[in-house]
Parts: sequence; structure tokens; C-alpha cells
Amino acid sequence: MPKYKKIADKIRDKIMTHEYPIGTKLPYEYVLCVNYHCNKETMKKALDILVKEGLIIRRRGAGTFIKDISLDDKPNSIFNRSLTKRFETSKVSSDVIEFEVIPCDEFLAGKLQIEIGDFVYHIIRNRYVDGKPYLIDISYIPLNQIPNLKIQILKGSIYDYISKELNLKLQSCHISISSALSTSLEQDFLGLKENEPYIQEEQVAYLSNNTIFEYTLSRYHYAHYEFQTIFVNG
Repeated sequence: MPKYKKIADKIRDKIMTHEYPIGTKLPYEYVLCVNYHCNKETMKKALDILVKEGLIIRRRGAGTFIKDISLDDKPNSIFNRSLTKRFETSKVSSDVIEFEVIPCDEFLAGKLQIEIGDFVYHIIRNRYVDGKPYLIDISYIPLNQIPNLKIQILKGSIYDYISKELNLKLQSCHISISSALSTSLEQDFLGLKENEPYIQEEQVAYLSNNTIFEYTLSRYHYAHYEFQTIFVNG
């Protein structure tokens, strides 16, 4: 294992055991380099991993701080991004269009941080809210992270299965938003016309043990998509 990953593991352990308490500032980078016997570039790579995992945050001119990862009851929690959680008072249902196991290619291996050829679930679901088409989910999930997925689980909430049946903790997700011209896949389900775009959320989601358990593309009708967030100073 590369040295920067070993250092990231050590710092992560200290965060999880509160040796580095939530909200506190990490030691200066040169102090970390001395403590972990590495150069500046190695430490930067280690801290970059923890930033991507949502464990630490860099504040320009102030330093690097430990984030509060106990977010299950907060609006921006990864758990609250589950469609069944977002629409608790509505009926959420899913049609499973594709469910197969495939070896991942170089692209998926990079997204999921696994080896080329490792097996993943390839899942396509048409998802409804109160019987109306809402989004298309295209997901890739490593078999060794989330075992024994079945169609009945996919018709409900995968996140519920992960947290309640497998007793795994969801930690963070990283989302990028883009758009593209629709194909027949999106046109048929979302009611888009030829040459109309869809809005896509690309999501990479992590468990609390630092492993990626999901790479998902969620596609919405451009006219029905809304994204809200909150930015706070300090």
C-alpha cells in the first residue's frame, strides 16, 4: 500500500476515535510531516483522500479542520438523499430494467477504486413517485461491499438494506451535476422529446470504513429538476 494511503488510514483512525476531535484544527502540515515521517507531497495526497471522504475541510487562510460526520439527522445527510427518505409521505416504487453482474472496466475501476475485472452489480431502475416517472438510476455496486442484492431489494430502498440489514454506516457522497442530450432511454421514461436534455447527478458514495459502495448516475427531466443546498460562513 502506498505510504500516503497508510498515513490517511492513521489520521482517519484518530478522527474516528476522537483523538482529533470534531471541529478542531489539524496540526500544521509541516508538523504532520514530522509526526508521520513523510514529505509535503505525500502528506498532501493523504489529506486529499480525507477531504474527498468528507472527514476534513480546508479553510483558506485558517487551516484544515475535522468535520462533523454525524449527519444522519441533518438535511444534507447522505441517508436523506434516498428517494424513499426524501418522499416519506409519498409512494416510491421502482421498476428494475437491468440487473446483472459484470466485470468492471478501467473507468468503473477508477470510480469505485477497485481492480479492473472485479465484479460489480450493474443496475438500471426506473423510479416513480406516486405513480409518476421521476428519475432513472444507473448504478454500479461492488459485490464484495454489498453482498446478496436481490430484485426485491432493488424495488425498495438499497440504502435501507445497507444500513438496516447489513448494519453498515453510510458516511458521505460526492455529487457532480451535468446535462446531456437525451437518448431513447430517457425519452421513453421521462417523456423527453428528441434533442431535449436530461439533468444528471453523478454520485460516488462511501461507507464509514472508507470504501466506496456505489457509483450512480441519476437522470431527471430537465423541467422537473431542482437542487438546493446551504452555504455557511466559518
